[in-house]
Amino acid sequence: SAAHTPQPTAPKRGARRRLVVTTTGVAVALTGLIIAAAVFAPDMTDSSGDASATADAAHSQQPASLPKGWQPWRTDLRVETDGPPLVYDEPGCAPEDGRTLYCGGNGFTVARVDAATGHVQWRWGTRPQLARPIGVRDGIVYTYRDSEQGGRSLVALDVVTRKQRWERSISGSADVHMFRGGVLTLSPDDRELVAYGPSGARRWQSPAPEGRFCEPTVLSGAPYAMCAPADPSGLAAEGPYDLLAFDPSDGRQRHLTTLPRKTLTVGAVQGKPLFVIPQTAKDVYDSGYERPYKGLVRVDPRTGEITRIPLKRPVLGKPTLLHGAVYFVRPNGTVTAVAADSGRELWQRVTETESLSEPVLSRRYGQLYFANRFGRLLALDVDDGKEAWRTAALNDPGNSAEDAEPRVVLVKDAIVATAGDTAFSVRPDRPSVHTSVHPSARPPS
Repeated sequence: SAAHTPQPTAPKRGARRRLVVTTTGVAVALTGLIIAAAVFAPDMTDSSGDASATADAAHSQQPASLPKGWQPWRTDLRVETDGPPLVYDEPGCAPEDGRTLYCGGNGFTVARVDAATGHVQWRWGTRPQLARPIGVRDGIVYTYRDSEQGGRSLVALDVVTRKQRWERSISGSADVHMFRGGVLTLSPDDRELVAYGPSGARRWQSPAPEGRFCEPTVLSGAPYAMCAPADPSGLAAEGPYDLLAFDPSDGRQRHLTTLPRKTLTVGAVQGKPLFVIPQTAKDVYDSGYERPYKGLVRVDPRTGEITRIPLKRPVLGKPTLLHGAVYFVRPNGTVTAVAADSGRELWQRVTETESLSEPVLSRRYGQLYFANRFGRLLALDVDDGKEAWRTAALNDPGNSAEDAEPRVVLVKDAIVATAGDTAFSVRPDRPSVHTSVHPSARPPS
């Protein structure tokens, strides 16, 4: 979500006000979660060990495992459409099966893309612009539909036929998240947490506490919500956050614990929700302000018991949890790795590559991959943060590159990144983005 921007910015057309700052690497600005283990969704990166566990495959010399028929590719995710655009500036792709991607784009809502060639197999919808799909499961890709009247709904599309299976009205302020057995969202009036099954049937609903606005989230595959006090206008007010847990089968609600204001959800470790605690929760409106974080908190999902994990020194940056380590990425390109179980600082690296994406981890190569706004790729060694390689920026990533958040995802070992209006793929053992657009990558007319 826009959760990580402490200062207010002028809302873009179609933008919604987010009421609760809760997640990082989980929420998508005005769109939703992409479920891709250890890629986009920290809630799905349940870790059974500490950061050293990544060393089991580090420095692997094995050849890259790539989609059958893979070649370097680059695809333009723009089409011309009529009518006013919705500008989300959150491109990205959700992988399905080691062969297929579902990508958001400019002028369409979601496109099915061959991960081996970049060929666009189909597109659906004309809105929004540059917004990631929510996720893919059991032959369904979940995405959003926004009407010109301002309503918002959750849409389930058949991955083969692209036909709409069902559609449900949802909140205009909260995201949709996938959990084991369904999708979790908020009702259009923001008063109830609602779970839908794959058929579109309502599995359960659970009321938000009186006077609270709740942001649904999924941690280790289970449904939760972070609830903040809301003033009469519906905007978040001063006060701490309540963490609620829901029974996945019937929505039975439990209050687990209370967390400080401005706490960020980063995922779960060994099934236990993990949060980053701010050094200060005050509102700061200075341009460029970065909030420092002073510790981690782990919560037992059965008892609500809290384990506080102090950091030796405050850390700046947007945190992402990957296999037992939290990586804080600053806008200036500084990356700090912290062990999720102990809070020990593992390493810090000044990359001098600005505007980096959230990282993705390759356990085969023991490397973290990042993209920046202009299509430069960066690989850091997961053990010590040393730079393994970097590529040149794309020569023309598209008009939205300055504003759109970059993203990177793995399809097997192939790196797929989005920058501006462009998606492209390289292999990690021979990275190069100086590729021409393959004829098969051009979208159908």
